[in-house]
Amino acid sequence: MNNTAFNQINTTLEQIFDTLTEVPTFPKVVQKALKLLDDPNVTIKELEEVLKYDPAITANILKLTNSAHFALPQQVTSLDTALALLGQNQLRKILVASASVAYFQKPLPGYGLSAIDIWTHSIGCAVIAELLAKEFSFSEPSILFTAGILHDIGKVILNLYVWSELDKIQKIALEQDITFMEAEWEILGTDHAVIGSTLLKHWEFPAILYRAVRNHHDPDLYIQDDVSAILSLANIMCAILGIGVGYDSYRYVISEELIKKFDITNKTFNIFLVKSLKEMKKIKDILSIVTE
Repeated sequence: MNNTAFNQINTTLEQIFDTLTEVPTFPKVVQKALKLLDDPNVTIKELEEVLKYDPAITANILKLTNSAHFALPQQVTSLDTALALLGQNQLRKILVASASVAYFQKPLPGYGLSAIDIWTHSIGCAVIAELLAKEFSFSEPSILFTAGILHDIGKVILNLYVWSELDKIQKIALEQDITFMEAEWEILGTDHAVIGSTLLKHWEFPAILYRAVRNHHDPDLYIQDDVSAILSLANIMCAILGIGVGYDSYRYVISEELIKKFDITNKTFNIFLVKSLKEMKKIKDILSIVTE
């Protein structure tokens, strides 16, 4: 790499990391509610007091609570009823989804994704990651749901930079026979996984979560812990099933490391795919929160 190209990448990186500080922070009321949920003795009244003054979050909580995915026995029309009927893990999932939707309301042309594409992929990855966590007897499947929703948040930041260099990225990927993400790194000096992880760390999410976002495309890293490995597998399955796919979704393969780690056979993998499709049919109401 010549000095001119190196300096250009450094300048671009500075601009990208400056952009991170301009992104609206993850809603404080949701962050506070999530911290309250760490206390097993938290009361419904305490949670309601935190959430009730944010009408947008409350509206999304009610819409998500009534979706088929959560299968509650009755229609819910008030926040206190929703909080009373939901378990802590379900409430965590709804809080994260309610707050995350604001970041996925616009198309990402740099990645060939409409708003509904990126939201569908994010929710799909969340649902599949949670399903896999249960299949592999992971103790905290709700963490995987959160990681799934937020795993591509870095694309929201990088979109404009990728869009402006899209021809170069696609040309390099084709000429060098590398993935879109590898070409993204070569041109920009970073990728959406690194940027997303950095943003989640800035938002004070748990280390286990932002590490998984950082690792989910890197076989050497995602094999090191269960959350990263499950998130990676869920993301690959989304691509195979065509769930919210864009320019960067057509070269994903399951690594030998993942196959060995989870003892995956053709039969078990096909079962996972069928179960994933069944789960996706339950989330139409969640997907409708984002419209074209």
